[in-house]
Amino acid sequence: MQKVSVIEVLGPGCARCQETYRIVSEVVQAAGLDCNVQKVTALERMTDLGVLRTPAIAFDGKLVFQGNVPKPEQVSHLLDIG
Repeated sequence: MQKVSVIEVLGPGCARCQETYRIVSEVVQAAGLDCNVQKVTALERMTDLGVLRTPAIAFDGKLVFQGNVPKPEQVSHLLDIG
């Protein structure tokens, strides 16, 4: 299992970004993971991480997913829990 301390869901706050945040939060909660899930709307942070398409997800400052709303199974796979 990949140990992740901070998960950032990046996007301007659109419905797709909000849905991504909800999905990530639910997967983390259901798995009982001890990590901080944050919703990030700051363009500067997205630029720093190299986000080209939103919504995007970063684990501990590393971009791991971008461009569409992930399925819960995709988030579990990224976290190496399912």
